Amino acid sequence: MKKMAIIGSGLSGLTLAHLLKKRFEITLFEKARGTGGRLATRRAAPYSFDHGAQYFTARTNPFQKFIEPLIDSGLIQPWTARYVKFEGSQIIERADWAMDEPRYVGVPSMNSIAKYLAQDLDIRANTKISSLNQIDKWQLTDEQGLSYDNFDSVISTVPAPQALELLPENFEHYQSIEEIEMTGCFSLMLGFSDDLCLEFDAAHITHSDISWIAVNSNKPGRGNLFTLMVHSSEAYAKENRNVDRQKIIDHLCHQTSHILGHDISHADLKTVHSWRYANNANRDAHPPFADHELRLSACGDWCQGGRVEGAFTSALNLAKALETRGD
Repeated sequence: MKKMAIIGSGLSGLTLAHLLKKRFEITLFEKARGTGGRLATRRAAPYSFDHGAQYFTARTNPFQKFIEPLIDSGLIQPWTARYVKFEGSQIIERADWAMDEPRYVGVPSMNSIAKYLAQDLDIRANTKISSLNQIDKWQLTDEQGLSYDNFDSVISTVPAPQALELLPENFEHYQSIEEIEMTGCFSLMLGFSDDLCLEFDAAHITHSDISWIAVNSNKPGRGNLFTLMVHSSEAYAKENRNVDRQKIIDHLCHQTSHILGHDISHADLKTVHSWRYANNANRDAHPPFADHELRLSACGDWCQGGRVEGAFTSALNLAKALETRGD
């Protein structure tokens, strides 16, 4: 059986591993301690936060079938949130997600989905691949200088700018990936000993340095401790990428207090995470980035508009392209 390396164990990487494991001996390389990518959960006892993807939809038949076993097992459940939209600090729209298309979350956390999919896969965690070299077959080298040899093919599922750091310039789709712009985001996590009794569970915000507020603890299976998850706007993240993190926390807390009409400075826990590549600047869909001569490919949610379902669709499209060409 041919050997394949997949760089990244977010949803795209895990999906590819499941779709291709009957045809390849697959090893996944993950720079973080755990799998999931933006299907991420941060635990800071006694609190936990979904600090990456907040929820997802399932609008295509293949993705619906893929998640069906996880829904049946209770690992994925709909989030029937009370939704509002703010313009500044004024609510301009309300909706009940229980009456709309399902918005799904992992239970008891978003990374429960990744943990389920990672079962029985060969995943090398804490292993950041820093270079690729091809003589006869592919050799991967990590940032510690350790090498992993004899791979017939390699797939990168990391964000587009990080993929370009690995892919050779003679990769067939190098220029196309180079044109894909990604934007960042700060994720502010707030834990409280008391419930704030807000009139919503999920909110989008415009005309602000904040783009999203969610009562994370009101998602299914999250427990009783009140938690808020706040995302900055892309513009604010871009302008303040190198600012001291405490200043980021203070500013986003001030903005959140203004929007909510509640002073949240008394939060028992305040911490922030910086996502350098959180979203696509454009939501364009791209065909599979497969170089069949080099046996080198790239995919990810950034190939299909940045959504969770896009991560799956990108992986599915690439798997079909590899099968069609006999790779």
